[in-house]
Amino acid sequence: MQGLRDAQAPSTPAPRPWRLYLGLLAPSLAVVCLVALLAVTSVNVLAAVRAYVSGESLWSKARHEAFLHLLDYAQSREPIHFARYEEALAVPLGDRQARQEMERPDPDMARIRAGFIQGGVHPDDIDGMVSLFRRLGDQPMFRDALNAWVEGDALIDRMRESARQLRLQVERGDAPGALTPALRQLRDINDQLTFMEKQFSASLATASRLTESLLVGSILLSAVLLSLLSVAVMRRSLSRQTAHQRALAEANDRWALAAAASEVGLFEVDIARDLIHMDGRASALYGMGDQGVTMPRPQVRDMIDEQDRDHLRQGMNDSLNHGAVLKKRHLTHGADGVARLLETTGRMDHSSAAAGSRLVGVVRDVTAEQAQSDLAAQRDAARQVAESQRMFLSRLSHELRTPLNAILGFAQLLHLDTSRTLTDSQTQQVQWILSAGQQLLALVEDVLDLTKVEAGEVRMNLQAVEIGPMLEGSLALLDGVATRYQVTFIDRLPDKPLRARADPQRLQQVFMNLLSNGCKYNRPGGQVTIDGRLEGDEVVIDIADNGIGMTPEDAGQLFQPFKRVVSSAHYIEGTGLGLYIVKLLVERMRGEVTVDTREGMGSCFTLRLPAATPPMG
Repeated sequence: MQGLRDAQAPSTPAPRPWRLYLGLLAPSLAVVCLVALLAVTSVNVLAAVRAYVSGESLWSKARHEAFLHLLDYAQSREPIHFARYEEALAVPLGDRQARQEMERPDPDMARIRAGFIQGGVHPDDIDGMVSLFRRLGDQPMFRDALNAWVEGDALIDRMRESARQLRLQVERGDAPGALTPALRQLRDINDQLTFMEKQFSASLATASRLTESLLVGSILLSAVLLSLLSVAVMRRSLSRQTAHQRALAEANDRWALAAAASEVGLFEVDIARDLIHMDGRASALYGMGDQGVTMPRPQVRDMIDEQDRDHLRQGMNDSLNHGAVLKKRHLTHGADGVARLLETTGRMDHSSAAAGSRLVGVVRDVTAEQAQSDLAAQRDAARQVAESQRMFLSRLSHELRTPLNAILGFAQLLHLDTSRTLTDSQTQQVQWILSAGQQLLALVEDVLDLTKVEAGEVRMNLQAVEIGPMLEGSLALLDGVATRYQVTFIDRLPDKPLRARADPQRLQQVFMNLLSNGCKYNRPGGQVTIDGRLEGDEVVIDIADNGIGMTPEDAGQLFQPFKRVVSSAHYIEGTGLGLYIVKLLVERMRGEVTVDTREGMGSCFTLRLPAATPPMG
């Protein structure tokens, strides 16, 4: 951090960063640029030389084909061969047009390009060939090649003149013997052209090798000289920074030790340049690694949650304008995607020449601390709410019993009073009152049970309980329910006694609830099957029906208070608390209850309880 560097650095002022960078990087950049320039020049020159070599090959091939076509013309006297001669000769004539135009002080590029294209040169090579000719064509290394080119063009003119004479003789119908002098002259010219082509190729190859050597030497020499210069400048710059780096390292070590001990990060706000300097710890808290960073303030501000930006900005303004200590907590979305709650503490720096334009401070992660505090507060609030709910439900249930008992009592008197005959309609209405009252009374009783279980007021007398007799007693009590819903109970418990560790009263309450549900949610003529077995150190009881079953969505909410099967809730009696109470009671007996169901095929409730005695090994 800059503030720490100022406090520990020697009296000699440190150079500005941009000057240091410029001094270190300028020589290297100069080397790179110069070498790159020379490399590009080398490539362009060699590419142009390659293009001239390729053009010479096309020139030589076209000249040779023209000579052969003339020989064919002299032998066959067919005009087609003379036309082919003129077509082949177009290549050297196009190259000559380009050369003559390039020799002009103000050449016409369109005419040069047309000539080279006629000579078979690729359009992409023309600019390089022109540049090489214009810049180096009069240099000694290329002079011989150029002279050979000029002499070759002169020999082409002589070939054209001899060809015209041959054509006149052929068109006059001269005898074959009369054509011999012209053909001999053409052969001599062809031999001279072959010699000129070899001379041109040799001269161009020599110039190419010399050019390559000069360019490579220039690149190597430039690289060596500029590298030496760069090393000298870097040594000078680095030697000037040694004292500053030593002092900075000592200060950073002390501050790093202090930050590690207190688990805080250090930061500094440069007001004038609108920058924030962070040490490694502070940078890590913002998800940017464990190396110190310098960032623009707006970039750091964007990491702060939008809801916390205003109060953090207000705190910083108070510190800047009034000297107040900044201490704010804010949610930060780090660069690593992790959200953290940070506490920032800072104040204006009054200890250096930069006083009034710099704010220094520390930042620490209080996410876990705040989470623990919130969790404790939520736990206390939830405990208070739950206690208030239990008290309210318990008192409400007790208060409802008195008027409810009165309603049921008077309804029973009306139903049993033989001194007054009720009409059928009145009898039905009284029966409705009794049915609704009994259902409300069951709800009140369930609510009382629920509040007692949740409050831990239901004491469990865990003891060895034999499942068979207890289940037989429950089935006897539910005989009327089974008859009402036309359901048959099938007891398939094993002959060998099953003994579980449970509270007898509460276990019978669990059986009654599950068996009665098996009747209510069944179909006429359905069955409720009870199976039992010993699995390891657990007693497992399955109570299955072949009734309406449930959807996966209904099954997922089955053991929650006041949750009922949606498809049947409108015509089956119930409070929606029975299975929730079953779950609480079974868990208090250190057991587990689960359900396996399919819509339209029935449900199977599985009850697991600790065995009264461990299995024999």
